[in-house]
Amino acid sequence: MAELDDWTCEYNGLVLGAPDSAISLVAVDGLLSLPDMRTADLTLVQRHGLYPGEDYMGGRAVTLTLEVYGRDREEFTGALSAVYAAFAPAERERPLRFRFPGVAGDLTAFVNARPRKRTAPLDLNFAYRVCNVVVELFATDPHIYGDALLSFTLASPWSGTDPKLRFTQIGSVPALPVITLENAKNIVLTDEITGRTFGLTYGGNATVDSSTRRVTSDTGADFTDRVTAGSFWPEFEFGEHRLALTSEAATRATTATITWRNRWV
Repeated sequence: MAELDDWTCEYNGLVLGAPDSAISLVAVDGLLSLPDMRTADLTLVQRHGLYPGEDYMGGRAVTLTLEVYGRDREEFTGALSAVYAAFAPAERERPLRFRFPGVAGDLTAFVNARPRKRTAPLDLNFAYRVCNVVVELFATDPHIYGDALLSFTLASPWSGTDPKLRFTQIGSVPALPVITLENAKNIVLTDEITGRTFGLTYGGNATVDSSTRRVTSDTGADFTDRVTAGSFWPEFEFGEHRLALTSEAATRATTATITWRNRWV
């Protein structure tokens, strides 16, 4: 999708806050807030406090405050009609894409949501072709996602030495990458910052999916049992990382393409 300008967002094909647009963004609430939490704490009997349980996130509510105005009656009516159409109720979740400096690593990001409420006063300002519209969107998945996939390539051997892949993970939620291996042979992937290693006793092409914790071949065969004992599934927390790859491949290099999408809460 096309990159958004700073201080704009887009939903269901409607761009909000663009220069010289009849639809301006006044405020956005809910992107920087934590979603509601579901707790499993238990009351202690005849004791002070609670027994700590697991916390889980609920959905995320995002409220957009828009100012719709028009230089003439036709422009005002057209802008309001566009808002009505874009934020129609009882629709499937769609990406609310946005680019706000300081949010989501200064990159275009999105949250999947659908309209749950829309309010607008019919008052004296309306008679002068100005209307403040408040739209509440709700996302069943509370995560904010980076618009673009990140992809890096690592190879071994390369120029006679083990290569290093250095990058900064900017998502607040640990990244769970998909790693596509070509010409793998008993590889070991090491994060030299955290000290974690992931080993695979296997020869050929394979895909390592950290989110599902599965290793599959080109034909879809499951080789998860080939993960070496003591391995950590690849996971990149916020901050600096330095990866190294070793392989026993001799005829040509092993390459690892590492792909993920940043997430925030």
